[in-house]
Amino acid sequence: AAAAFMLSKLFGFTETESSLMEVAGNLHDIGKLMIPNSILEKPGPLTMEEMAVMKSHTYYSYHIINTIGGIRNLAEWAAYHHEKLDGSGYPFRCNKDDLNTGARIMAVADVFTALSEDRPYRKGMSIPEVTNIMKQLSRNGLVDSRLVDLLLENYDVVLPCINEKRREAKE
Repeated sequence: AAAAFMLSKLFGFTETESSLMEVAGNLHDIGKLMIPNSILEKPGPLTMEEMAVMKSHTYYSYHIINTIGGIRNLAEWAAYHHEKLDGSGYPFRCNKDDLNTGARIMAVADVFTALSEDRPYRKGMSIPEVTNIMKQLSRNGLVDSRLVDLLLENYDVVLPCINEKRREAKE
């Protein structure tokens, strides 16, 4: 949520749009409520079947959020965070023509957050490692290169904000 908020502000979204982006960021994984804990908390690699179930969380996120009238954009911003510009993402296999700027921001923010934060199975990656992976995804046409460049050019502004939100969440 913090990364999406900051990136949307840097991109030029209004304060209201950036606040909605933060809400979308907070809700983007709400569909995981539909995923069994045995999969969510599995310490080792997931089987193909378990991975298919895990990937369904974005579908559920979309449908849960979309039940609230009048916020379809927010549902798309939140639930399309695993979509890729080349159509290889999930759950809807959207391509670049289907993904609005908010959805693209959420996808970049989600990858950035996943790489940079500590996870139960690994420590967060270093700035050079994150930068390398983000640029590779951009070069391969999977995420929006303008947004990756914007994020990386403002790393020193974005990362402290994200880290502050992480500290607040732990308290």
